[in-house]
Amino acid sequence: MPKIWRPVDLKEAWEIQNELGLGNYCYVAGGTWLRTQWEANLCSMSLNLISLENVSEMTEIQEQVSNGKHEIMIGSSVSLYRCLKSTLLNQYFPPLVAACKKIAAPSIRNQATIGGNIYTTAGDTIPSLLIVKAELLWFNGVDIVAEPLEQWLITLQANQFKRDNRILVGLKMATEEDVKGAFLFFTKVGRRETFTSSLVSVAGKGTLTSAGFFQNVTLAAGGGGYPIRLSEAELELENQCFSPTLFQQIYKSIVVEFQATADPFASADYKKAVAANLITSELYKISGQPGGEQRVVGS
Repeated sequence: MPKIWRPVDLKEAWEIQNELGLGNYCYVAGGTWLRTQWEANLCSMSLNLISLENVSEMTEIQEQVSNGKHEIMIGSSVSLYRCLKSTLLNQYFPPLVAACKKIAAPSIRNQATIGGNIYTTAGDTIPSLLIVKAELLWFNGVDIVAEPLEQWLITLQANQFKRDNRILVGLKMATEEDVKGAFLFFTKVGRRETFTSSLVSVAGKGTLTSAGFFQNVTLAAGGGGYPIRLSEAELELENQCFSPTLFQQIYKSIVVEFQATADPFASADYKKAVAANLITSELYKISGQPGGEQRVVGS
């Protein structure tokens, strides 16, 4: 049986992990993802499990003003259920709430944490966080430092997904004032209601001007591989007005840019096509074309 360590703060957690040595411990909060890995024999249970449930910095959803910006901070041990019920997140980040709602069953959401969902690099919350340029908060033994989620994913892939010994404390996102024509969306295609990663999940945000031009658009997709920002598609859409030709270009751009990977249930090409279809369908609705439901907020 593994030994369970229960630090009461980040400093104690850091001391414990340094004493044990890298590779000789595993951090646990909700433990839902880890349990599926252990039960499927995809990885072995560590002899030392460090529980983070008593570290207060990691268990709250807070709002604060930093450098003149209004920000929301979410501790990495906050459950997906609490994210679902958070007034702050429902007000400022509905795509994140929508993502949490579509993850597994209620019993899993009660235990699974936002930090764990991110740390897997395949969690359905990640696209919804990429579009708002969320930053991860890490404890390095001395300070808590911020790192863009997108940059962490890129660096991790370059390092063949080898993690360092920093502790994921949580994440922060800057809120924005309601802007006329602002839109946000998240949608997912999955196999069934179980704790498995989706086939494809996509998210987007931006504004649609009164003249019908897309501006300040961010798009992201996940499902196989790790979730990414679709920067090329964003550039092609920026300051453009709806047209069938534009949406055909956006579709093609997403298919090229989205680096999906095959699994036993779907090919990479299928996932690329699904992601492109989902995003262009949402943008079609947002543009208010006949037959599409216009989905904008703040108008």
